[in-house]
Formats: sequence, C-alpha cells, structure tokens
Amino acid sequence: MAELALSPQSRGIAPPLSLWGWISLLSKATGITITVLLHALKTSVRSPKNGLTTHQQIAYTGIRIYQSSLPATSIQNLRPSTTTTCKRFAKKHYMRHSPIQLPDGTIACWIGPKDALKVVIVFHGGGYMAAALTEHISIGFAFSDPTRKDLAVVVLQYRLASENANHYPIQLQQAVSLLQHLLHDLKIPSSFITLIGDSAGGHLLLSLLLHLTHPNPLTAPLKLETNLSSAILISPWVTVSTSATSMQLNSEKDILTISGLEYWGRNFLGGKEMDCWNTPLMAEGQWWGEVPCEEMLVLYGEDELFRDDIDEFCAKLKQANHAKTTALKFANEIHVHMVMNRFLKINKPCESEKVFAKWMNEHLGSR
Repeated sequence: MAELALSPQSRGIAPPLSLWGWISLLSKATGITITVLLHALKTSVRSPKNGLTTHQQIAYTGIRIYQSSLPATSIQNLRPSTTTTCKRFAKKHYMRHSPIQLPDGTIACWIGPKDALKVVIVFHGGGYMAAALTEHISIGFAFSDPTRKDLAVVVLQYRLASENANHYPIQLQQAVSLLQHLLHDLKIPSSFITLIGDSAGGHLLLSLLLHLTHPNPLTAPLKLETNLSSAILISPWVTVSTSATSMQLNSEKDILTISGLEYWGRNFLGGKEMDCWNTPLMAEGQWWGEVPCEEMLVLYGEDELFRDDIDEFCAKLKQANHAKTTALKFANEIHVHMVMNRFLKINKPCESEKVFAKWMNEHLGSR
C-alpha cells in the first residue's frame, strides 16, 4: 500500500501515458512488429546467418529492432514493474512474498520463507531502463525448483533511467540501502548473502562491491563485518564505452546494438563524468583483490558485444588475485544467453546455464 504514495518514477516505473501517448506508442509498436514480421518472411526463404536457426535469427533481430526504435519510457510502459513480475512469479509457484519499502523510497520484493538460511539478492539487467523479466527471478533460484525451504530471493526494483529521470548514482544508492536493511534491520549475516547480477545488474553489483571497500563520495558508506558469500556476474556491463573491437565483430550475432548501448549509457550517466563506480573497468586492479566476497563467478559469451570488455575485466580480476574467482567464456553464446534462451523461447541446450546451475546448487547446498 505504501508503494502507492510514491511517484511512479520514484517507484522505478515510468509515469503513465496519456490516451494520445498510448495511441502513439501502440501505433509505433505495431509498425515495429510489422517490420519484424517482414524480416521473418525474408529469413524464411533464405538460410539464416551465423549458424542460427530461423527462429533465433528472427528473435534476435526483433529484439534489436525494438530496443533501437523505442525510447526508455515507452518500453517501461509496455512492461509490468519488477515487483509486479515478482508477485506473479510467487503466486505461480505458491510461494510467500512480501514487499520491502525503505524510508528513502527503495523498493524490493522478498520471495521465499522469511526465516531462510540463505539469501540471494538479484540485480536484474535491462540497460537500467527496463524492469525485470520472470527469467531474472528464476536466476536467483538457479532455474530450478524455487520452493526450497532454506532459500529466499530478494529482487531490487531500482529506479529506471530515462532521458529526464533516475540517473547515476541513484541505483547504487538503492543497492546500498537494500543491503544495509538486510544486514542491520533484518540481522542477516553477510556470509549468508549471495549477489547475482546480469548485464546492467552486473554493472550495479560491481559498483556496489567497489563501494563497500572504496566508498563512492555520492553514496553513504556501508561497512561489512564479514565478507559476503559470493558474487555472480552474467555478461556484466563493465564500461559505457562502445569502442571495443567485439562491438563491431559481433554486431550481427548479439541481441544488443551499439546505438542502444550508447543511448542507455547516456540515460544512466545523466551527463556525469565516467568514474570507477559507473565504469568498473576503470577501477584500479588492486581494488578487485579487495572486494568483500568469498567467491566470484563470471560467465559470458564469445558472440556478445561486451566480449572484449569482459575479457579485459577478467584479466584485471586474475591479476588482482582475488581469493576465489572463476571466469568462463562460452562459444556460440550471446549476451546473457541463459536468460535470452528462455525468454525468446529458443530452448536449446545452454552450456552457461548448466555451469551456473551446477555452481549455484553446490554453493547453496542440499535442499
């Protein structure tokens, strides 16, 4: 109920459109859909490129067209909010869920038993401008049975960026606020907490880890008594720069577009200069050896635009000699492949998902 007292943008969603706004948006969306269908017809009469199936080729192209043709606020109005998706997920699986609303306006959703021994915090992807998908919630449960009695997943509904709202470092401030609440208000030991972030969510996770040992001057510091259990990064967005060679080499393979990344980056930064927290790749190598988590896992694809940037980031992690870090790159996989494989109904065998699920189940222990 308290969520309704906040403005839409403070709740991490776009302000509602007027009738004319909806007519305009639906007209544009219809035009984009027709473009995708015409592409599908062309694809069906020729062999798909890059070893993709016809379905993959059409689905990937459709995602590229939509992300490059609609502004952030339009996409935000077409999608349910993160907390709405969380509630639907919990209802579908007959699970307990409860909202978290903090005094600073930070909103999250707790899914699972309140007395869970282990807690997974999910920072979802979407370029900081789109709400979470159902698949993002499934990540927290390692894409397996979510009803285990010893695990709860907490999904942050961070404020969604657009041209005119919710710029850096708002999302970092919210992540700090949520972690502070779990540690100090709910008394959850940091060693019981696992962080997962994909794409922009991975960016937020890295920004948070850096902040814990090297506080961002625009964000309240937070000191941990013990290390977090682990941090899992899936295709993390480590720099807003689009100069890497893989940006061009993989432009016809990945679902992301350079123009989309540049647009999302501008909206996220809101005119602020690049620094170590909004561009983790800029952080000094030694900082990564100091991040307060026992283990780190990085998973990404050979065919994604971010490949070279993540390669460079992983080299920094290796050089920093963090206690336990595993970084794996998967052939023939695109950006957040395990999520897109399910969301786009590709449903082909996914090696990164297998590795991720195995790692998570071993890490979280028996059910």
